[in-house]
Amino acid sequence: MKKVIAIQEGLHDAAKLLREAGYSITSVDNSEKPIDAIVYSFNNKDYLAHNMTGELKITDNNKYVKMINLDEIGVDYLINAIEEMD
Repeated sequence: MKKVIAIQEGLHDAAKLLREAGYSITSVDNSEKPIDAIVYSFNNKDYLAHNMTGELKITDNNKYVKMINLDEIGVDYLINAIEEMD
């Protein structure tokens, strides 16, 4: 079963790559679904936070989630990083 990955808004290339590889994609702001990893970037200029409180309300089933900084690994190694989680 493919993993569910939350993608920070604005990371369109990463979302497209993962979707084409068969992963289920959701957003960081929509974390009610059980997710396996969050992909984020500090350099993302397209991010518009819908949550103005500065808090992520993560449900109990998402308390221990792998965080992947796209700035560190690059989009070319994103699938490898996710597959290495097993």
